[in-house]
Amino acid sequence: MKQKILDAGLAVLLTGAVIAMFVMANAVKEVHAENEQLQQENADLLLDNINLEIDLENITDAYWQLNNRLEREQAE
Repeated sequence: MKQKILDAGLAVLLTGAVIAMFVMANAVKEVHAENEQLQQENADLLLDNINLEIDLENITDAYWQLNNRLEREQAE
């Protein structure tokens, strides 16, 4: 009788472990998918940042060119 109870308890533990293994495998799969999505978003944001830095440089250059032109016109 005692052995049957121990066997039943072991079966319950093993069943729980198998279920937990599947749940964890699914969670890992979801985390990997989310990680890939976040890496893509990060790459997109890095590209946006580079484009904004280029725009800032262009705006700064245009400002200085305009400023220099105005100074030359005022000096004439």
